[in-house]
Amino acid sequence: QVMYMYYLLGYRLMEEDISVARKEVIAENTYLLTLDGDIDFRPSAVRTLVDRMKVNKDLGSVCGRIHPLGTGPLVWFQKFEYAIGHWLQKSTEHTIGCVLCSPGCFALFRAKALMDHNVMRKYATVPEEARHFVQYDQG
Repeated sequence: QVMYMYYLLGYRLMEEDISVARKEVIAENTYLLTLDGDIDFRPSAVRTLVDRMKVNKDLGSVCGRIHPLGTGPLVWFQKFEYAIGHWLQKSTEHTIGCVLCSPGCFALFRAKALMDHNVMRKYATVPEEARHFVQYDQG
């Protein structure tokens, strides 16, 4: 997905007949909102994601936490699965210093982060340490 976005965003922006400085400003302030088809959200939720991005210019992606609605065993399982995934995966990511997955069900990506040449180089790196297999091959 990152490779597709990298190509589409970079190609579109590089075709513009404007200065490099202007292209950087556009890339810095261009965001992609990714959603699952069944997500229901309020505009304030998107504003919260954008605000997080504006506060920290080093963020490449932020995601919102979703909550299944309804009742019954399937919804109970989803709530359990999301909670466990959130608690365990996010604490693991914090420990190893790498986000393994920014869930696309409700996430905002900064175009500039996706267009950075180091993104492709990093994920094309051959793993040399055990943690690299988790960071690069599964992230």
